[in-house]
Amino acid sequence: MSHAEESVHAVIRRRAAASAAVVFDLDGVVREFGPATTQTVAAEVGLEPQEFLALAFAEDLLEPVITGRRTFAAWCGLIRDELVARGAAAATAEGAVRSWVADRGTPVAETAALMAELQASGTAVFVFTNGSDNIPAELRQIGLGHLVDVVLNSAVLGFRKPHPEAYAAAHAALETHLRRSIDRPDVLFTDDRISNVEGAARFGWQAVHFDAGVATDV
Repeated sequence: MSHAEESVHAVIRRRAAASAAVVFDLDGVVREFGPATTQTVAAEVGLEPQEFLALAFAEDLLEPVITGRRTFAAWCGLIRDELVARGAAAATAEGAVRSWVADRGTPVAETAALMAELQASGTAVFVFTNGSDNIPAELRQIGLGHLVDVVLNSAVLGFRKPHPEAYAAAHAALETHLRRSIDRPDVLFTDDRISNVEGAARFGWQAVHFDAGVATDV
């Protein structure tokens, strides 16, 4: 198989051999969300799935969450309030948000296996997510608690991908974790969002688009 025909996991495995650290995005790479929960929850409040997601992930609600200025719990409360404002009964909105929050996704088996393989070989592995303060609990909930100590979380860093400050803060955090300096080209990064890949490349990391088609509602 030529390099052009390699799967993204094979590309990462090959390029990791010459990298000091490999950084994986979380949603759509390490964790996936199927559509079933969102479909059910949206139906409960009389919305289409995409309408519910657009409401929940509206920039004015989400941006403070993923930059550490609003808690996950507060975000959920605002989603509930918006559902009520759109006509849902308070109890229905509360139950819908509770059901949505209960589903924190599932690990992407092939990615999780690759990460374990790289760690076993001595390669430093990190997760870099535009996440909330709830990410550690979510990882434990879905069986990825062993990754908590290597998560580079925008809610902690104060900046989100693809802003340049996010990569700078993440790079400094991984150097602190490893207790040594790392040249930018020695970091291999993968993400399912092209804008985040492009941002990482501009920063100087090696950047690979994760195009494995992993399901994600977020």
